[in-house]
Amino acid sequence: MFNLAPTQTFKETVTVSVKQENGSWKEESFTAVFDRASEDDREELLALKHVELVRRKLVGWQMKDAQGQDVPFTPENLEGLLKLTGAVRETVMSFWRANTGSREKN
Repeated sequence: MFNLAPTQTFKETVTVSVKQENGSWKEESFTAVFDRASEDDREELLALKHVELVRRKLVGWQMKDAQGQDVPFTPENLEGLLKLTGAVRETVMSFWRANTGSREKN
């Protein structure tokens, strides 16, 4: 069955490779809550810089800090995320993969 009236938002895991102090890489992830885009929105969204797309479409998250405490979705915390180039890139890629129905091969 195909649902012509999907929910306004959807969740998607965002995984970011983070360079560690010792030079190694560590994968960290959070669950993003995105506002769904319509086909009418697609071309406008494609023209946006990554930071602006994240500002428009990321409407929440489920995220933990290094101590395992919840990181609330606030304007200040969003601005912190937007300063991390890799996190912005992976958030945008996760949005497009999920919103367009693309799946990665395992």
